[in-house]
Amino acid sequence: MKTRSPKIDFDYKPDEDLMALVPDASGNDINGVGEQEFRRPSPVYWQEPDTIAHGEMQKWFGSQGLIDDVLDALERRQVIYDTPMAAVAEKQVINEPEVWAQLVKAAALDRGADLVGVTAFNPDWTYDRFEPPTDPWVIMIGGEQDYEKMLHVPDQIAGAEVLNLYGLVLKTARTLCSWIREQGYHAEPFGSPTHATFVQIPPALECGFGELGKHGSIINRRFGSNFRLSAILTDMPLVAQKSDEFGADNFCANCKICEKACVPGAIRSDKVYVRGVERWSVDFDKCIPYFNEHLGCSICTTVCPWSRPGVANNLVQKLARKRNA
Repeated sequence: MKTRSPKIDFDYKPDEDLMALVPDASGNDINGVGEQEFRRPSPVYWQEPDTIAHGEMQKWFGSQGLIDDVLDALERRQVIYDTPMAAVAEKQVINEPEVWAQLVKAAALDRGADLVGVTAFNPDWTYDRFEPPTDPWVIMIGGEQDYEKMLHVPDQIAGAEVLNLYGLVLKTARTLCSWIREQGYHAEPFGSPTHATFVQIPPALECGFGELGKHGSIINRRFGSNFRLSAILTDMPLVAQKSDEFGADNFCANCKICEKACVPGAIRSDKVYVRGVERWSVDFDKCIPYFNEHLGCSICTTVCPWSRPGVANNLVQKLARKRNA
């Protein structure tokens, strides 16, 4: 079955009122683009507005008219945040780490996760304004978006689906936290980027969710980039999973689909150094005005060929045949 593509209007001129709020500081500089020495990440967006350089732009984002689907998704997510989690049981249930890892995966899937992985938490993933957590393990959760709804990008219908998925993976994380706490272990959930104290893509890559794509999001061997993340920090003894490399990185080097579809031209043709690591990175300063005006975007991850239903697995097999030829 042939899948239709998003209808993208390339006739775009940034809103003058929004552009008047652009700070002197470059978001690319804050992100560490061009830096060849390591440092911890600095938050550039989705923090308390008064604490970041782009705070006035973030406030503008939240002040625009929202359709009912978006408002409903926000309301459902708030209900999830307001639902209390279980307290940590006084007596710990004892199991081998390998057993707990299997039980955690099963419990996450039972609670709605489409992806679940575990890796040791690296303090270097923590934003530089926060103290690194003491919990040694991070559980990553992924939830697949409705692709048909995402085809409405950059319309708010797609934005509502993004918010809906952030709510669903948050619910999975919080209910899984309650289960872990009932076993006698600490567990803390982290949902959408607005509540994160650490970057979530690196641990998701480490635990086998996929490879980083040219569009700056993860490409998964099942869902492409059509999914959203949440995370849990815990002291439950677990076992780290392996990363998963299947050729997406090389594929991106020769593909320009997301690059050409990006209306503000924010997707780079080549990798750049970011805080000491050469990798794909989106131009924040070009991306964020368009992102703000459309109350979210997701064009790049939706047009990505890996995200089309039924395509990712075929691409994985095709790339494997090429490597083995």
